[in-house]
Amino acid sequence: MTADKALQRLFCVEPLVRTSERQPERNFRPPFSRAAERLIVMGERSFCAAMSRKSLDLTLEILKSLDRAHSREDILRAIMPRLNALGIEYVISAMIPLKRLPARTQKNYLILENTSDEWNRLYFSKGYMYTDPIVQTTLTSTTGFRWSEIEPAGALDPRSRQVMNEASEFGLGDGFTVPLATLEEERGGLTFAGRQLEISPGQRGMLTLLASYVVGQTLLIDNGPSERRMGLTPRERESLQWVAEGKTDWEIGELMGISRHGVDFHLRSARMKLGCISRTQAVAEGFRRGLIV
Repeated sequence: MTADKALQRLFCVEPLVRTSERQPERNFRPPFSRAAERLIVMGERSFCAAMSRKSLDLTLEILKSLDRAHSREDILRAIMPRLNALGIEYVISAMIPLKRLPARTQKNYLILENTSDEWNRLYFSKGYMYTDPIVQTTLTSTTGFRWSEIEPAGALDPRSRQVMNEASEFGLGDGFTVPLATLEEERGGLTFAGRQLEISPGQRGMLTLLASYVVGQTLLIDNGPSERRMGLTPRERESLQWVAEGKTDWEIGELMGISRHGVDFHLRSARMKLGCISRTQAVAEGFRRGLIV
């Protein structure tokens, strides 16, 4: 099978869609884990047509390497050397919480990243997630975008400009971000970043395809044997059990004698340990593993 046909078979002929829009063919199964199957790449199918043969071949090469990955380090080793020629030095993927959360809880939304510890501490301690113009654009955009395509620098408010200036000091001066969503309407994205990116329209298509696959493989690894051995704490199991019984955060807090923020913290921690991107999926996974009854 040629690279062109393989990519069309994997992504263009049967793209991920909402089940209410179209049911997949009986013999079709996207190459992702159950968690990743719930991800939707925001945008249109037209990026496939824009990809050159070279981009298609490189994409297939990376996908094959990702299939052999058994850890986050394997994923980074599979993609980073092949993307360095485009100026890409960092990958950052996360879901985006809609309400303001403590810094330690915000970190639970990270899926994959390789930025410096110093930048991570600065970003979360200062609450930059809530003034980051890239995050805000990710919430409203339906297609992948270059950072230079958002509002001109002069239109950014001082806090947003501060985030971008400090990011640049840590080597995050340019980027291409692919918005992602789950079937539960949770939003997130994956960013390819560096000091200065050199990407063509066809390479944008390649990065759009890779974004969903990278996130999918990361979630697949989280559902693998090494993560299965990671048990939940009694409080995490109890909070997940109450969710399974249909209780609200307020009701769970009353039953467990903790605040709603405490409930949210335990549920986020349980979700991350189970490699899930939503509470609903975490409950299903908890039942499957016998952690809740």
